[in-house]
This record gives sequence, C-alpha cells and structure tokens, in this order.
Amino acid sequence: MTSLRPWLLPTLLGPLLVMWGLATLGAIALGTTALTHGTVDDWAVLMLWSTFFGCTMGVALVVSDVVLLVAKLRQLPTGGRAWLSSLLVPFFCYGLWVALPPPSSALMLLAWILGPMGLAAVASRLLFGARP
Repeated sequence: MTSLRPWLLPTLLGPLLVMWGLATLGAIALGTTALTHGTVDDWAVLMLWSTFFGCTMGVALVVSDVVLLVAKLRQLPTGGRAWLSSLLVPFFCYGLWVALPPPSSALMLLAWILGPMGLAAVASRLLFGARP
C-alpha cells in the first residue's frame, strides 16, 4: 500500500455517515423535542452528539486496525471490506448497548460507552478483514 487514503477514508467516514443518517432519520421519525424539550435547535444538537459518537467510533476503528496489524492478525482493510466493516460498527455498538445492563456510576458509564465501541471495532475488523 503506497497511500493510507484507501484505508483511512472509509475507516473515519463510515461511522460518521451512519451516525448522521440515524440522527436525521430519528429526528424525522420521532422528533427531537424529547432530547432538548424544544429549547434549542434540536436537530443541530442531535447532529453534534452523533458526530461525537461517530468520531469516537472512528478512533476505535483506527486503534483496532493498528493493534490487529501489529499482532499480524489482519491487514489494513481497503475497498468494500473497509466500507462494510466501518458502516456496521454503529449497529454493533447499539446492539451491545441494548444488551448490557445500565451503568451504576460515572466510571461504569464511561466503560459502558467506550467498551462496546472498542469491542465492535475489533469484531467488525476480525469478521470482514483480510488475513495477512
């Protein structure tokens, strides 16, 4: 690989596109006044939150790719495999968040949010990544 662009573009944009799409569909289907009680521009706040979570998922994907590359378990994904695995990470995270019990403390909340992101990133890359 001579350029990192075929790997980095889907890795960082995939989760963001899904999160923005889900935020917009949620705002259209359910309305966002439940989130902010109509005090601010609701869709913009929802997009800010989804951008934060999408970027965090992108960082988790980059970290998992580097760890799997160093461990010689997977190559850096490119093309369709990179897009597919990146686009599925938000859905894996949501599934894990639904399955896990709610957190009881601030530290557990942090682990409850970040743990499934890391696990979903590694699982996605192991499922759809190419072996070296």
